[in-house]
Amino acid sequence: MAEEAEEKALPASEKKLRDARRKGQVSQSRDLVSGFTLFAALGYLYFAWPMLIEHFSELVQTVTAPGDSFGEVSLRAIRHSLSLLMLATLPLVGIVVVLAVAFGMLGTFGPVFSFEPLKPQFDHINPAKGLQKILSLRNVIEFTKGLAKVVLLAALFAFILIAWLQPLVDAPGCAPSCLGPITKAVLIPLGTAAALAFVVIGVIDVPIQRWLFLRDMRMTTTEYKREHKDLEGDPLIRHEQQRQRREAVMQPAKLGVKNAVIVFVSGDRAVALRYVKGETPVPTVVGKGQGRAADEMMAQARKAGIPVVEDAAVASPLFENANTGAYIGQEMFSPVVRHLVRLGLT
Repeated sequence: MAEEAEEKALPASEKKLRDARRKGQVSQSRDLVSGFTLFAALGYLYFAWPMLIEHFSELVQTVTAPGDSFGEVSLRAIRHSLSLLMLATLPLVGIVVVLAVAFGMLGTFGPVFSFEPLKPQFDHINPAKGLQKILSLRNVIEFTKGLAKVVLLAALFAFILIAWLQPLVDAPGCAPSCLGPITKAVLIPLGTAAALAFVVIGVIDVPIQRWLFLRDMRMTTTEYKREHKDLEGDPLIRHEQQRQRREAVMQPAKLGVKNAVIVFVSGDRAVALRYVKGETPVPTVVGKGQGRAADEMMAQARKAGIPVVEDAAVASPLFENANTGAYIGQEMFSPVVRHLVRLGLT
């Protein structure tokens, strides 16, 4: 309860934004997507209009054709109607779905797929939170935006219909061949005006939605501290680990072949390593030698029962790159550990 009452004054962290995206929570403007999708649908109808009118004319001729029985006319009419319906709707639905997904992905900077929004949220049936959401700034902005859309679309539609009022009144008296062009001439401006209205409102809405999303994602001080603790670990444990690392660095290394557990050899070079679980976090170079010094190291190792391994791929890089008393490089972990495991030294 105390955390709920705490003010969300801190901006959202990258982790919180990533987690929100995984849950399907992103800023997006549906109006912009709707506008571009409507433009695409209008484009399809514009180019497919002659074909649709032709099929519609065939349907009218089928119904009004004399001499055929009612059953035959009905079957042909149903067949033409289904053909016209599929021709008009299937490509249109496909275009709308594909472009809605594509523009939606562009608006969210990549695909967002999550079942989280489908899960039941018991907070939604909380009357207090429900009232709080109704009076929230987001809903006020959405209401204002919806009202602006209604006013803008009504004004555009009224302007276009008034301009085409006389041709529409005269349309019933003209030949059937002029109905198609008149209908197209009226519908195209209406659809274009609606699409433009959605795009304009969507362009304005994009930064507003981003601002609202980041505002909703803000964090309380308690939430920020908890997240920082989860990422960095408990402070007490972290300090203890740092103390142990400092002690390991300050502790003098046990050098010399007598402290080695394995000696790698390549020609006249030898490198001695020490690795004791719980003492050295990674294998440490405790001796290097070349020529006579390498021979002496191998002799000491054999006398002490320390394994001597001939492996140029390990000995040469260690001799050239690793200093005595230092840990081996990360690139040498795998080959060195492979020998340690094989000899039972881990």
